[in-house]
Parts: sequence; C-alpha cells; structure tokens
Amino acid sequence: MKKINVLLALLILGISCNDSSDILEDNFTRGGLVVWDQVPDSFRLNVLEFEDLVFSNGVEDPNNNIISYDLRMTYGDITVDKFITLTSFPNTLTFSGQEILTALNLTKDDLDIAIPLNFVAVITTTNGVFDGARIDFDSETNSNDGGDSGTELFDNPAFNQAINFGLSLFVPPPLKLRGTSFEEPFGTDDRYTRTDAVAVGELLNNPGERHVQHTAVGTGIDDEIGFRSFFEDPNTTVSSPGFTSEQIGISNDPGPTGGSFLDGDQAYQVEDIDGTIRIEFDRVTVDATQHPTTGIQIQYFPIGGNNRESDDFIRATAIVERADGSMETLVLLDINGLVVNDGLDRWNLIDSGFLTDVVAYTLTVEIAVDGGSEDTYFDQMLVYIPG
Repeated sequence: MKKINVLLALLILGISCNDSSDILEDNFTRGGLVVWDQVPDSFRLNVLEFEDLVFSNGVEDPNNNIISYDLRMTYGDITVDKFITLTSFPNTLTFSGQEILTALNLTKDDLDIAIPLNFVAVITTTNGVFDGARIDFDSETNSNDGGDSGTELFDNPAFNQAINFGLSLFVPPPLKLRGTSFEEPFGTDDRYTRTDAVAVGELLNNPGERHVQHTAVGTGIDDEIGFRSFFEDPNTTVSSPGFTSEQIGISNDPGPTGGSFLDGDQAYQVEDIDGTIRIEFDRVTVDATQHPTTGIQIQYFPIGGNNRESDDFIRATAIVERADGSMETLVLLDINGLVVNDGLDRWNLIDSGFLTDVVAYTLTVEIAVDGGSEDTYFDQMLVYIPG
C-alpha cells in the first residue's frame, strides 16, 4: 500500500465575536494549537491509485487543552461529519483512500478531479468548541455566520495552517511530446521590475530578476519550449493602473501552492498587474504520420481569498494546424474572476482533449487580475500523445 506522508503545521484559532483584532493574541491558546511535525510535500492524490493511498501524519497538542479533534470532510455537496476523531495527543491522523470512498458512499470511478476533498477540524478544548471554517462576518447583523478561524491564517503562508485544508485529485499526465514546466528559465521569489507602469508590449528579462521570456535551447523531448510575455490593457478603473514591481514570471517558491509545483521546482506566476498579461508559447510541430492523435494542455493554480471580480479573467487559446492545411483557433478556457474563485487553492486543468491529424500547436494564455492577493501559477504545459 502506497503511503503519502502529508507533513504540515496546523494552527487552530478561535475568534472573538466582539473583536477580531486580537486573533493572534487572546484566541491563540483558547482555540488550541495543533502541530504536525514537518512541512507538507504535497496536497495532491493520484486518482488512479486512490484505493491504495494512505494519508498519515503525526499531530500534537502543545497547549495540552484539546479534548477532541473531529475532522469534517466535504466533497462537492457531500459532507461527512466526524470523519476522523482523535481524543488523545500526541497521535497520528491516518485514513486511506478506500475509507474516504466508503464514507462518501462513492467508488473511484465517481471521483471528479475538478472537485477537491476539503477537510475542516472542529476542536473541543477546555475553553470551548472551535470550528475551523473561515469566519463570515455579516456587518448588517453584526454576527458571524461562519466558523472560528481568522482569515489571517489563510492569507499568511507562514502559519502553514491545516485546520481548513484541501486535497486535490489528479490523473497522471499523458506522454509528453514537447512542452515546458518552466525549469530552464531563471526563477526567483523576488519581483520583476520596470519603470513605466502602463507601458504596453513585450516584457524583457532584466539582469538578476525572474525571467519573463525564454528561448528554447533544443528540440528534443526533454528540451523546454520557449515563451514570451506581454503586458496589455492597463486597468484605468483602479487608482494605479499597470505595475512597476510585481511577482511576474518564473517563481521558485512553491509555498503558496501547498509546498510543491506540478513538475519540478518552478512555475510561472502572475500577481497584481492591474491589466492583462499574455503568455505566448512557441509553436510546436507534430509529425501527424507518426503521431496521428495528440493534444495540448496546461494547468493553473489560483490562490488568495474569494475576491476575484467579474472583470478578472483567465483565457487560453490554441492555434491548431492540420495536415490538410486548415487552421483553427480553439478556445480551451474563457472564464471570469467569479468562476476562477470556484477553483481556488488547487491545480486546474486546461486541456484540448485528443485531436487528430494536427501538425502544429501554438498556445496563448491571457490573465487579467487587479488584486494583491490574487496570485495565479501556471505549470506543466504539454503537447502530448496517448499513453
């Protein structure tokens, strides 16, 4: 049986009904502190191996005030209360993929990789009961309609909270013909800078800064294809359209995506640009005689609060050239920010599915965002063949 050791630090905070300013002070001990022994390696589960997976990690109660730890599991519109209950610490939280399926009354074939497994802990301590769901304060009624966990936990990756966490599902990628996982360009967690905030056009690499463009160095299957980045349509409805210093381009910090990227150590990041970034990938040619069936895909991971708006968007198109000389532009994805909010904090697949007699693909991704906590990561762009 394959074991997945999810190694994470869990912080549980209660929140005062009258004043949220003391979240990190008064409520820290009252709400209980639960810690796991290491940082997580991954929050992703392979659907093909789901029945044999085991989720196992140690948990401790440093404040020695927890009476019970009840883990609530939600999948789509199915909720299972007290999926796991722990009443002593230190302990090990362990459950298998088969136990998940049994609790949900589903089979592996019922699972949808677009729907994550969400877990929320309800902690009973000597000071009371604390629900790990986010607070949802209604200013009109002056009441909290949600749980007891302060939003500071969710917005600050330093907390490594897991009182409210998700496990995303994935199917292993198909066989790669060509592509990029952004491993060859230079990546860093620092910012990409420029002097003119609203200048439109191509973004060029700056010495010592994360790359926003890459020229392919080879044509083999393991050589990454190149890409270029462009800034367009400064958002003039905000106080400071465009950008001069933001985290745009190749990132080597996987913390916000759960501690790892899809494939390798880097991904392409876009944050508060107050406009539109367009990423154009190199044209990838295909021998349609040798590979009559192919496809193209890329994945994205939007983080941050549920605050994207209708004028934000993610759009992906592919120019598809076929052996008979015809050409078409496929819209692989076109969603506004409200729909992006439905896929937060997990990898989402953009995929053409299998196509026939294609001799070339050219992928373009566009993203518009105007919030500082609305980062999106892109990874594992593939032109693929059947496995």
